[in-house]
Amino acid sequence: LKEGEAPFLAQARLCMDYGAAAVVMAFDEAGQADTKARKVEICTRAYRLLTGIGFPPEDVIFDPNVFAVATGIEEHDRYGLDFIEAVREIKAACP
Repeated sequence: LKEGEAPFLAQARLCMDYGAAAVVMAFDEAGQADTKARKVEICTRAYRLLTGIGFPPEDVIFDPNVFAVATGIEEHDRYGLDFIEAVREIKAACP
């Protein structure tokens, strides 16, 4: 979704034409997701868009962005936990 919805869907249609699965990174027009909320927001948005055009749900693979863990930088303290919690929520929201 980095380039917007229209290019995202155009690429998705090409994947469907070729029978390919899609790896969807948690990245949108505002940038790379770094919190649990953003990871879930972007992945569920992508899932709704993809399945809305008939993309097979079993062919959608999410990359919710694993960030460095244990850097010692306070603002990075939640990176590992945010990733694990986001994966759980994405799995539940996007069967």
